[in-house]
Amino acid sequence: MNGGRHLGILLAASVLLPHAAISGEGAGGKVTVTGEVIDSACYIKMGAKGESHRECAQKCGDAGIPLALLEDKTGNVIWLASVADMETPNAKLRPHAGRKVSVTGSYAERGGARILLVESVEAVKR
Repeated sequence: MNGGRHLGILLAASVLLPHAAISGEGAGGKVTVTGEVIDSACYIKMGAKGESHRECAQKCGDAGIPLALLEDKTGNVIWLASVADMETPNAKLRPHAGRKVSVTGSYAERGGARILLVESVEAVKR
């Protein structure tokens, strides 16, 4: 009988744990993340960032390369997506390429991938 009870607990945990992981920091709730707008390809390939890479990042964004956020707090690249379907957040991010911004939105996560759904982008005063 104890085996059946433990199995029930394990089954309940297997259903609830994925939801617990998703409901962590920012999942489903609004967050604001601060960092530099980068073009993902040049940053990952050669570490390009900052004001000196601004024009290239804008051109890469215009060409469809995803602009991303290099988070100040962690140094991690945060992948960004539009809240709306079938559009990219590049138009909102382009004016801020190579510069610091605060991005407000909510996280979505599936299959080990995580993106920040962009609701607003604000320049950070220097």
